Amino acid sequence: MRLNAIVPCAILLALTAVAQAGDPNDIFIVRATSKTPDATVAAIKSYSEQKKWQYVGDSKVKNGEVRLVKICLPEVGNLIWPVGLQLSALLPCGNVGIYQKGGVTEISVLHPRYLHVLYPHPATDAASAVAEPLLTEMLDAVTK
Repeated sequence: MRLNAIVPCAILLALTAVAQAGDPNDIFIVRATSKTPDATVAAIKSYSEQKKWQYVGDSKVKNGEVRLVKICLPEVGNLIWPVGLQLSALLPCGNVGIYQKGGVTEISVLHPRYLHVLYPHPATDAASAVAEPLLTEMLDAVTK
């Protein structure tokens, strides 16, 4: 019961520390593309299937203004799940936000380093190091 109260406080403190340590935008990886949001979602789904990632699905939120895509990276899960399945709340599955800003489609993901900030452990550090190039390569590929 006490853990339920401690975990949200720890997350809030960790996020506060990240925001104070540098530009809060450093916690996000954002890419722009000339593709429409629908075409971007399709590209992410195709890329995920080619990489044998799990494409959990996509949803429209904010009255369709934002598309959220959920993907899971098994390479990351294999690193963090031995530490504890509770880490599934952080990774290996993540949300990709797709929206238009100034007429340009943008794609946003949380930087994987947040995993280690929120749960300092050698496995989360390793998972962050594996996830970063995987997500960056995906973003680069789907924005072309």
